[in-house]
Amino acid sequence: MMIDFKRIADVALSRWNVLLPEWLWGGKLDGHEFKALNPTRADSKVGSFSVNVVTGKWADFATGDQGGDLVSLYAYINSMSQKDAAMMLAGILGVDIDQENAGHAPAKLVEGRDGGVADRKRSPWVAVIPAPDDAPDRPVAHYARGRPDVVYTYRTSDGGVAGYVYRFTTSDGGKELMPVCFCKNSVTGEHGWRWQAFPEPRMLYGLDLLALHADRDVLLVEGEKCADAARAVIGDRFVIVTWPGGGKAVGKIDWRPLGGRKVFAWADCDAQREKLTKAERDAGVDPTTKPLLPEKNQPGMKAMLDIRRMVLDIDASTRFEIVDIPEAGKMVPGWDIADAIDDGMGADALVAMINTIRKQSPIISTGHAGLHMSNGKIVPCLSNIYDVLLDDPKWRGVLAFNEFSYVICKQNPPPFDSEPGEWDANDDVQAAMWLTRNYGFAPDPTRVAEAVEALAKINKFHPVRNYLKSQEWDGVKRCDDWITDYIGTPKSAYVMRVSRWFLMGMIARVMEPGVKFDYCLVLEGSQGRRKSSLLRTLAGEWFADTDLDLHNKDSMSSIRGKWLYEFAELDSLARAEAARQKSFLSRQVDEYRPPYGRRDIRSPRQLVFGGSTNEWSWNKDGTGGRRFWPIVCAQDIDCEGLAAVRDQLFAEAYHRYKAGERFWPTNEEQRLIFDPEQVKRHEHDSFIDMLEKFVSDQIGLFPMADAAYHLKIDPARLSRDLQTRIGRALQMLGCTKEEKRTNTISRFWYQPPARGAATPVSAESVGDGSGDGIPF
Repeated sequence: MMIDFKRIADVALSRWNVLLPEWLWGGKLDGHEFKALNPTRADSKVGSFSVNVVTGKWADFATGDQGGDLVSLYAYINSMSQKDAAMMLAGILGVDIDQENAGHAPAKLVEGRDGGVADRKRSPWVAVIPAPDDAPDRPVAHYARGRPDVVYTYRTSDGGVAGYVYRFTTSDGGKELMPVCFCKNSVTGEHGWRWQAFPEPRMLYGLDLLALHADRDVLLVEGEKCADAARAVIGDRFVIVTWPGGGKAVGKIDWRPLGGRKVFAWADCDAQREKLTKAERDAGVDPTTKPLLPEKNQPGMKAMLDIRRMVLDIDASTRFEIVDIPEAGKMVPGWDIADAIDDGMGADALVAMINTIRKQSPIISTGHAGLHMSNGKIVPCLSNIYDVLLDDPKWRGVLAFNEFSYVICKQNPPPFDSEPGEWDANDDVQAAMWLTRNYGFAPDPTRVAEAVEALAKINKFHPVRNYLKSQEWDGVKRCDDWITDYIGTPKSAYVMRVSRWFLMGMIARVMEPGVKFDYCLVLEGSQGRRKSSLLRTLAGEWFADTDLDLHNKDSMSSIRGKWLYEFAELDSLARAEAARQKSFLSRQVDEYRPPYGRRDIRSPRQLVFGGSTNEWSWNKDGTGGRRFWPIVCAQDIDCEGLAAVRDQLFAEAYHRYKAGERFWPTNEEQRLIFDPEQVKRHEHDSFIDMLEKFVSDQIGLFPMADAAYHLKIDPARLSRDLQTRIGRALQMLGCTKEEKRTNTISRFWYQPPARGAATPVSAESVGDGSGDGIPF
């Protein structure tokens, strides 16, 4: 392209009365000279900087800077090259710069005493983004172009006005786009709207919509006209954006907001041809006989491919798709989405076309570096599957391993038709087909599953730990009182301990999988008290209450990924004998084969248990059932109130856990505070009532035969079952068993409880977690 600098300078000089007052604010005409302050320096006195309005020559006599025409003056003021200044002025003035015979050199720009003008000087006008709320109204018209056809508003991500782009129709029917920014003069302090480009890196048109609709796919088009046209039809389905400056400005744009999104790029359907050589021009060759440029070199497609490369460099997990536009020459040159809408294409047709995308070349396809090859083809071995999925940008950020549920997750959609969620066998098949279509080799889905598992475990996460670490405690103590506040159970030393320790036990189980915490919170109360709802509120999405078969180890898979499991009405436990109850609740590691698993796994427990029941005598453990922490629900439970403070309850409990506080009863607390509550729920045995006075009358060791005699049981009928029953009754009454040897015979004797009960441990001693170690 040749630029006729002289013609542009002559046209500019003919309009000096419009241009100079805009460029040099506050200047005045003095004879043939327009005198003003130099806006590129701290000039305080009019006189040394002037422009001859007859010849166009200008000079700053204080610095020695000078030039021969208004093109060089515009370059000087705006710190740009002569070429850029000429092109900008040509656009403003409507001068055709693509003339075959043009070629006049620019007027010389003379350096002043301080050195090079362009490098030394910068425009003092600095864009203020966003424009202040009290900024004056934007310009109604341009001083040379007049009123615009339309004005496009550029906004920041939070909705502030960043600037405007005015669209004008030129005298030859073309278009002219001119940006406007609110600026401050760093020298004079003046403020106002200026006809100048947005600062680099320039923001996107639609940045506010990107922030507002973070979950929507993005449609990238060329030009504000296309963006507005598309928004009117499919703006409820896509966030539609573009950028200022056209295809040649893609390197000046801030593309970071598109990183990590799913982007569809609709390029203009250009139809440029190879340019004529000088010899062909001289011979009068028809330009339309030249071949069309390859599509990748057409301006619109080239711009989109350049943008794709830049966005993937920012975030390789971005899904950047190119819409399958018609071939060059099939439509009118420049055909775009606005033309498609004018042609009658409706919302459904547009969406269908947008979803018809071009196949993109994989990043590592060139030479398939590092992959195992055979006869020029990729071998479908495990390491190749692994390397392809690891290196291909379309798989970045897709696979992860959930350490809580022991499953592979799709954190972002994979590059086939699948949504985020748990990876399953169908995904193995889909991934195998994707590898075949994109890399030309056909792996077995089983091999794909193995590679996917290995890749996922590079990116591990734990949703419950992440939740706990994200909570910030406000310092208000609530852990001791939530059962009283929301269940209505009267406050006591027992209730306070259960309130705090159950929450801390939940936290300990996820922070230290397999840690010893074999207690089960049991909510007692009539039907409709919302007992199950309370447990669900505590655990949120990590709650479960499906029936659990304690006799089948593979059913343990149903508790993976759960933080609190409820035995509804204690059904599963009620069906199991006491020994199995104890074994299940005290287990620290579960072994089972998960769904789609190829082998058994050992899964340290990360959950706690709760139960609900309408019964009052549900404890079948003859030893008292220390693993159960019963709570009476005497009123309807306030689940909404609990939900409101749930985050703070766990924040406090997590704080106490990190401080090393204890979350289990000491031996003394168990005997004096917990045992009495647990014994109340025991399936009552009449032997306890019948032996109570007998035991209280004893002052020393006594044999079981004495208890049997008191029960009027014939020694000949004293079976093993009866002996066990009497022994349990004596134990429940506080007796301890001691072994005594007489001659060669060993016998068991019973010691009655000491007379006078010890003083229970005070509620306050629960505070610092000091005391006995873990009593297991």
